[in-house]
Amino acid sequence: MRAFPDSRRIPPRSTDSATASGTPRGSRWPGLRRAAALTAAATITCSVGVAFAPSAGATITAPADPENAAARTAILESVALQPNPALVPDDFTAAAGYRPVVEGGMLINPQGDCSSPVPLPAEFDLACKSHDLGYDLLRYAAAHGQPLGPWARQAVDAALERRMHTACDTRTGTLSRSECQIMASVAATAVDLNSIRQDYGNPIYEPFFEHTGSGPSPATLTLSGIGLAVGLAVAATVLLRRTRDALARVVRAERPAVAL
Repeated sequence: MRAFPDSRRIPPRSTDSATASGTPRGSRWPGLRRAAALTAAATITCSVGVAFAPSAGATITAPADPENAAARTAILESVALQPNPALVPDDFTAAAGYRPVVEGGMLINPQGDCSSPVPLPAEFDLACKSHDLGYDLLRYAAAHGQPLGPWARQAVDAALERRMHTACDTRTGTLSRSECQIMASVAATAVDLNSIRQDYGNPIYEPFFEHTGSGPSPATLTLSGIGLAVGLAVAATVLLRRTRDALARVVRAERPAVAL
């Protein structure tokens, strides 16, 4: 994960200066140690959803029926760096009710959005619209009786995650960029969990509070995501503030006294 920026430790000028002030070496960086613990906890929490996901090799299996060749080509084009909208199937527009367009270097559904009960950063807009197109292409293939294999939904979800994190890099503020990266990880985890629930197959509509099979309802996943987002946001804020305060204290302690 890239949720937290690297912090540089400023070494003391000498061993004597570390002990002369009466401060034990072990307690010189209490803020940073607590911040590191928060970082580890946040990383473990974010990794839970991914840790129990099936491996790529285990889920990418050959479909029972031949895949829809046109939809397969369009899916690969939708996750490409320089997509060509002309490769979208000719009858897709009539079936989906819109014509895909290229915007910001992405092939997107111009009518799509980030359909999330939790407000997501505005920078995610194009990534969400491209993800919507990918799912519509999966539905298109299934409607023609030639669904695509799990690889297709995995590719669409992976592109969403990559593009959200890339969008966060445009932010200049360290704290703002970290918060954006956290929301990208939370959103990507929620999407992955839902795809796992549906076995990486055709995206289907599920009532928000209704259980499907033995898995949790979308409401349960959403509430879990909200809790995860709040926890990680707090951890990031505490980490950055404690690191900043610790560095400021070290700089003040090591600044040479001005002779009067």
